[in-house]
Amino acid sequence: MTIDPNIDSHSPLTCEACKIIDRVDGKIDGQLFNLEHWGASSEHRGWDRAHRLQNRFADRITAAAGSLNFAYVHTIWFGLWIAINIGIFGASIKFDKFPFGLLTMVVSLEAIFLSTFVMVSQNRQATRSNVRSQIDFESNLQSLIWLVHIAQKFDVDIVHVDKLCEQAIAESRKTGVV
Repeated sequence: MTIDPNIDSHSPLTCEACKIIDRVDGKIDGQLFNLEHWGASSEHRGWDRAHRLQNRFADRITAAAGSLNFAYVHTIWFGLWIAINIGIFGASIKFDKFPFGLLTMVVSLEAIFLSTFVMVSQNRQATRSNVRSQIDFESNLQSLIWLVHIAQKFDVDIVHVDKLCEQAIAESRKTGVV
């Protein structure tokens, strides 16, 4: 017996397992794959944007700024700046008198740029996380469809199992277990 791939031998309207899946969203409408019900959105475009050169550059700067070496270099730099400008190495090389307005401006500008790079890196990480979540959702949805079909074939009381799952999820949310 050969199966013609052009003929749909499985209709969601005639399959008992598909009817069960259709009821999950509380609306029997034959829409088994209505992703709006699950609140999913495509993040693939965001993932592509996250690979741009400037995002990788921001990640490198953020990684460097988040290191102890960065803190050590700044401690030495600030110490030398202050030592020079209070006259430890001679009054003739002072260039930024107390209260060190130039140092304050340079540090403020650096903080502005570093915070921007940190936010760019965080947005990239969030995009990555969203893509992983989408992949997890799609995998879970595929598993759900397979399991319902298998359970239906073995005459498992799917409604009973679904209610147990709802109770377990409600209990985990109530107790804060994620």
